[in-house]
Amino acid sequence: MNVANMALERILKGVLLGVLCLQVSLSRGIPSRIPESYSHSADAYIQAKISPEKLLESYFVSKGFITGNIKIPELGVELTLQKNQFYKKEKEVTDIFKRINEIRNQFGLSTPYPDYAKGYGWCGVLYAECSEKKGFGYIILVKKNLNEANKTHASGHEGGHFLWYIGKQELIYQKFKKSDFIKSQIQKNEDFAILCGWIAMKKAGYFLNDCIIINSKNPEIEKKSDRIKNLVRDYLRDKNLR
Repeated sequence: MNVANMALERILKGVLLGVLCLQVSLSRGIPSRIPESYSHSADAYIQAKISPEKLLESYFVSKGFITGNIKIPELGVELTLQKNQFYKKEKEVTDIFKRINEIRNQFGLSTPYPDYAKGYGWCGVLYAECSEKKGFGYIILVKKNLNEANKTHASGHEGGHFLWYIGKQELIYQKFKKSDFIKSQIQKNEDFAILCGWIAMKKAGYFLNDCIIINSKNPEIEKKSDRIKNLVRDYLRDKNLR
């Protein structure tokens, strides 16, 4: 996999060898290929006769993930994850890029993460498979020492990526007047995350006409963000701001 593809896939992978085989990857979305691996004895799990589902659950819980009911207060969303879905959010990350590499190191990967994370947040998917049973861990990182506006926007934006990954976009679309029109204006993951970032800002009480995203290197991103912001301003139902 070349560097360009690595930047898109955001891969982190490990393999636990044995009768119970656990293979793991971390990406923005579910990766199609996983290029790196390490091995570790699974004898303890085999002797204890732990089921693949229980092994996956124990694995994610040991890494600080939770499952069951999840709240995203910035978006006014509450949902129940499936039994093979797990969630973790770190809100005070000093260096996003460094933290991603720390996570890689936890899984025995020495190769540095190739895509430098420049933003205020990041959301990735940890995919694990054990004896053909699959588990998914969703990680949100939000940078430390942000002002309230940036923290609100980053949390909403990354929460949008999370909802996109688990296929729960409808929880957001139903908050809008003319929801079918809103859907037609959101073409991909990043569009949806931008939408959620602006929802979080409006819900927090910010006057959207006074808010802008500045990206001097890519004016097109500014234009897209402004277009989606106006959708939130004009079509989000007021009752969904509570």
